Amino acid sequence: MSDKPKTLLDYTVRGILMGGSVGVIAGLLFIDISRGLFLGMLCGALAGITLYNKQAK
Repeated sequence: MSDKPKTLLDYTVRGILMGGSVGVIAGLLFIDISRGLFLGMLCGALAGITLYNKQAK
């Protein structure tokens, strides 16, 4: 693993990918798949920003 510090973009992209994956699964099971993907990506981006702010402290 590299020792360079992670940037805001790293956390945001990671959150978007993970949130989108969860959103697609929810879309397959409960709601429309496009809505699940969008909401998952949105929530994932916000979660990534929150984790970045938490790590910065």
